[in-house]
Amino acid sequence: MSQSTALRSCLRAAEQGAPAWLPDSAAPEEAHAFQAAFLPDPSAVADMRNSTAAFLGRSGLRGSLADSVVLVVSELVTNAIEHGHGEVELEVRVASGTISVSVTDENPAPAVLTEAGPKDLCGRGIALVEAFSDKWGSSGKETWCEFRCDSAGSAA
Repeated sequence: MSQSTALRSCLRAAEQGAPAWLPDSAAPEEAHAFQAAFLPDPSAVADMRNSTAAFLGRSGLRGSLADSVVLVVSELVTNAIEHGHGEVELEVRVASGTISVSVTDENPAPAVLTEAGPKDLCGRGIALVEAFSDKWGSSGKETWCEFRCDSAGSAA
């Protein structure tokens, strides 16, 4: 299946509200990745958390590093659902000692690090991304972060 055919299939599934997986056949042999495209429904947060944990487990990553990646995926997906527009896309990639996470939506405004007060119920998502990842950024429609790991799958 070509990547454009896979993308069309993924988008059709997303229109029906189901998470859809895109195989990453163009990645180098040492890279492992998955992509999901879904509608901005709050129930997708748990699905993406569980799918990320399963993907990391299949990639040999477990423990506190995997837990941190899953937490950050949850925060970025929640942020895209609450503040974005249209379809949301998630990509998690493991390659060359780095775990990369990217979440894209249709909102052109970049994610912003804010300081939540002690009584605020929300507003800590990007602060958690900054605290747990090694680096992060936002270019408007895409918010991304990276984690370094050693060959044993632990934080580097």
